[in-house]
Amino acid sequence: MSFSTFFSEQARQPSGLFGRIVMPVVFDRGNAFLNGFVNALMAVQPNDRVLEIGCGTGKLINIMAKKIDKGIISGIDFSSTMVTIAKRRNKKSIASGIVNIIQANFDDISYTKGSFTKACSVNTLYFWKNVENTVKKVFELLESGGQFVVAFEDIKQLEQRKLSDNVFQLYTDSDVKRLLTNAGFSNGVFIETRKKRNLSFHCAVAMK
Repeated sequence: MSFSTFFSEQARQPSGLFGRIVMPVVFDRGNAFLNGFVNALMAVQPNDRVLEIGCGTGKLINIMAKKIDKGIISGIDFSSTMVTIAKRRNKKSIASGIVNIIQANFDDISYTKGSFTKACSVNTLYFWKNVENTVKKVFELLESGGQFVVAFEDIKQLEQRKLSDNVFQLYTDSDVKRLLTNAGFSNGVFIETRKKRNLSFHCAVAMK
């Protein structure tokens, strides 16, 4: 296996020693800008019921949990390595009932329709095997008026990296907007873009 494929697989589902030691640093540093971007757009309120798909090390959850009072934040990730780290990072909020983090594949788990007021995902879109079905599922899980924020890097800069085509499915901002609209988010889908030096980062914001 080439290092490109190995790293791409680790980015998708961290595991082993490399996943425990290297990938948390990669995620926390690499996603810091997007986490701040998403946090601002989510504008979490005390009573919100929030879902994060692919919560990784739980850093964004830790930020958003500070705004929750009577609501809850649910994180899901299919990497046991990441879930362990996320639970450790958010142990106080978990103990108080504000945060719930589970290991599972989002596509396989059942939630009641309309369970959440807001949902988000940071840099995981590329790994969704049945992307149309996943987006439709998020739509169903949101209550009327709910918000979904999908964060991703610009396709041009991702194409310059040595990423495995078998692991990463890359999308333009237009692709993402179309996916969300086709899933039912007809009340409004728009793309917010921010730059960090010469890099571009996007958030698709969809309203139900």
